[in-house]
Amino acid sequence: MQVTSYQCHRQRLRRGPLAAGLLLWFASIAGVAQAVEFDEKLKAPMAKGAAELKSMGESYSASFARLSNVSPAAVVTNKALFLEHFDLEWQIKRALEDKRPMEDLSAIGLVKDESGSLRIDFNASPQWQPFPEILASMMPIISLDTAGPLLVNRGFRESDVAAIRSYIETHDVEAAASARTLPIAISFSKVVKKYDKIKRPVSNDLVFSYIYQRNKADAEARREWSEGLIHVLDDQRVRVLHSYFAEVKSTGVWSASDTEAGIAGLLALLRLPDFEQRAIAESRGAESRGAEVRGATP
Repeated sequence: MQVTSYQCHRQRLRRGPLAAGLLLWFASIAGVAQAVEFDEKLKAPMAKGAAELKSMGESYSASFARLSNVSPAAVVTNKALFLEHFDLEWQIKRALEDKRPMEDLSAIGLVKDESGSLRIDFNASPQWQPFPEILASMMPIISLDTAGPLLVNRGFRESDVAAIRSYIETHDVEAAASARTLPIAISFSKVVKKYDKIKRPVSNDLVFSYIYQRNKADAEARREWSEGLIHVLDDQRVRVLHSYFAEVKSTGVWSASDTEAGIAGLLALLRLPDFEQRAIAESRGAESRGAEVRGATP
């Protein structure tokens, strides 16, 4: 997702869990000692039947609407609802991956097209792009020199813009997410190599369990970063920030990916003898690039 100005059009192509896992497999060395490693016993949620999946989507959408009516800040701070969204989105995408039949979900904002993908208007159905996701993806790359005056016109104070700028400069969202995910990636690589050594096949279910654990850790780290961000503002200014992003046109597509090819590619990476060194080096490079982007923001 790229942002050039407030009047941009955000469009997100969100492929299934496997594709997301491939995009997120590198991470940062920071915080390795404190982070949780891959748990072989923890299974990823299986996609539910069509009727149950629809019922879960309706229940979640209703809960999201009730919480949104309280305040945008409540959507960011409510960890339970955020993780409910994560698990539900995971199961819907798995159903897409497996080409399972699904009931009509258009009433909750998921519209199937002729290709079988699900198209989403996030402005009309914000429950599928919760506020913490927007904050964590947009705020680190947005130009506050451009957005700041617009926010002030809406009710921000100059001190609020300065507080946001300070938070972003001193809290790297990518480093925070990476600190959670690198130990999961490295420990799963060791599990794969252990299985290879005893000639035990690595099942697709085990790979999906890894992707689930890694992506969930990444998502929660980003939610926590967003919660920290809104804590530098009062409730009125959080509402202003929410309305600012709510007016930006945003759409997305959830599509299936080539599962078998994706798993083969991921396992090939994890089996590299120097996987750990590569992952650490790549993550350090990503952190440096992130710092350069923040420093170069006009």
